[in-house]
Amino acid sequence: MSLEYQRYGRNKETLINNTYIESGEYRKKFDKITDNFKINRILYTKAKEMLKHRSGTTCEDMYWIDGETGKIAAKEISSTEMREIIYSSVTKRIISSYEKNRLIAIHTHPGSMPPSVADLNSCYINGYKLGCVVCHDGKLFVYTSSEQINVTLYNMYIEAALKEGVPEYEAQITALEKLKNIFKIDFWEVK
Repeated sequence: MSLEYQRYGRNKETLINNTYIESGEYRKKFDKITDNFKINRILYTKAKEMLKHRSGTTCEDMYWIDGETGKIAAKEISSTEMREIIYSSVTKRIISSYEKNRLIAIHTHPGSMPPSVADLNSCYINGYKLGCVVCHDGKLFVYTSSEQINVTLYNMYIEAALKEGVPEYEAQITALEKLKNIFKIDFWEVK
């Protein structure tokens, strides 16, 4: 085992599998995100960078990419908050300067969970073309939102599933599937 994986303070549950992240199988997932090869390659490159940077931590990284040119519009890669991205004033200003449905947001989920209700609501509020969640276990999710989701309803769905003994991951997937039938949102795992 490499020294990187043995360092004190590393969270073993959020370590990435470098071999898989560097594999053709993983790269090909990104070919299915948009119809633009260049954009897909940028998303893949940034996903790898973020995963390697945050491997073994519970912190997240995020990039905003111009969905037409591929230019990196903004990034938040120095957060010390656990499982959360805090938008700086500079990032907020940049995001608001873009027309709706142009930016693609991509960020890590160290817990390897699907998009959160906060992710979907941020997608809607900021007018993202789409969002991507790159999970530390190699999963990749894409999501869109044209409407703000009721957080209380989402939490009720999660709590009901958890009370039935459904594991957290499946509870979130179930809640999101139910919300797709009520709100103008979509999400899918890219395989």
